[in-house]
Amino acid sequence: MARVATPPPARRHRLVARAVVLLLALAALALLLRSVVFLVVEAAAFDTPPPGTQRPDALGVPSKQLTFLSGGRRLHASWVDAADARAPALLVFHGNDEELSQWAAVQARLHAAGIASFVFDYSGYGASDGRPTLARLRQDGLAAWRQFVALTPQASRRVVLGFSLGSAVLLDVAPQLQPRPQGLVIGAGFASAREMAVNVGLVPDWAAWLLPDLWNNEERIGEVTQPLLILHGRNDELIPVQDALRLCRAAPGPRRLVLLERLPHDAPLEPARSAAFWDEVEGWVKGQTTTTASATGACIPAASP
Repeated sequence: MARVATPPPARRHRLVARAVVLLLALAALALLLRSVVFLVVEAAAFDTPPPGTQRPDALGVPSKQLTFLSGGRRLHASWVDAADARAPALLVFHGNDEELSQWAAVQARLHAAGIASFVFDYSGYGASDGRPTLARLRQDGLAAWRQFVALTPQASRRVVLGFSLGSAVLLDVAPQLQPRPQGLVIGAGFASAREMAVNVGLVPDWAAWLLPDLWNNEERIGEVTQPLLILHGRNDELIPVQDALRLCRAAPGPRRLVLLERLPHDAPLEPARSAAFWDEVEGWVKGQTTTTASATGACIPAASP
């Protein structure tokens, strides 16, 4: 049998070196492509509406319109106090293509229920300075929490609600919030920002691997140990209701899952259709609703209207 010739050691070393260089070049190219895709998607992901004019005051509820700093940017916020300084208080991380004036009716309702509320606009949203990026929204969330704590020194309970996009901002900063909130509410939350980018057409399915999944709520919720309320409309046309089930199953601590009948995505901002959503939130913020730590029982949806 003829012997197969093998390259001399020096040639083998050159071949190995070239292979290593090629692999490194391909890896660098992949990283560059991922960075480019990420920047493009990040720039297209945020819909930043101009400031609106609606205020809780127009609905008979006095409010304080204020500003606070986040990384040198000036953010705008709406604060509605409760009659009792010891009342529970709710901080709202709102959704995409929203600004704080759209939450005026919600703040009026919470005030009537004896709950103080604080809603703020991220960088670039409404009248807030700058433009949004993932890093800046993280800064904004932490700065808003500090402002909220300063406004509620005697509050019996402090709870944070993240709605839609706000669910990702909240879960991103939740482990860093000090003092720790007594609970979190996830309304219409998604499981994965990368999946959302594909679902809404920002990234084609074949290119999804190029986009880092930096807002993986299914993973981040695993760090939440405070009591958790997960609310989702069964008729949500933007974020599949299965995402709520995934989030619930990934949460390690006490939680309550409520799937609301006939509610589309933006129903919580529409007074005519939002009663079921806010009934759940109000009872839970006040500590009147129980949660369970059972891995299976907690993710059986509670009865809802």
